This record gives sequence, structure tokens and C-alpha cells, in this order.
Amino acid sequence: LVIDVLKGVDPSRKCFRLVGGVLVERSVDVVLPGLVSNREKMKEFVASLKTSLENKGKEINQFRETHGIQIKGDEAKDDKEVESSSKGGERQANILANV
Repeated sequence: LVIDVLKGVDPSRKCFRLVGGVLVERSVDVVLPGLVSNREKMKEFVASLKTSLENKGKEINQFRETHGIQIKGDEAKDDKEVESSSKGGERQANILANV
């Protein structure tokens, strides 16, 4: 958004940028290339984080399979899937009675 706005502005116009907690005054032609390079670096960083997240997920799943670790929520899902597939078209009715 800022890059798009600064592209339409006179390059000699002054602008302000926060660098390391200090507000500095620069011209648009100095600030704009820095903003563009920061955006590209952020895109690369996000892509590398996504790949490392995928790799870590695969690593965790492999560790779980190797050591036979099951998560309590996963067990319940598996049991429900087995019950629903074994019952087929049966319908279960529950009755509540006060005794």
C-alpha cells in the first residue's frame, strides 16, 4: 500500500520512515527502493517458514508413527469412523427415562 502511494509521488518529496525506533526524514527516491527490497525479503522469509513448517510436520508425524504415539483426540476420530462404517445404514435411537 505504501509502495503504491510512493510510486505516484515526486521522487524529491520528503517522507518519514521509522528505522530502529527512530523516525528519520528522507526523500522518496531513497526510501522506495528500501521498501521494495524489504517486501521481497519478507516474501522469501514467509516462503521459507512455510517449507520449514511442512518439514517439521512431516518429521513429527514420522516420529509419532515410529514410536507408536497417539493423540487422544485422534483416537476418538478413528473410533467414530470405524463405528459409522460398521453400522452401515442402521439408525440409533436414544431414550431418556427418569427412574
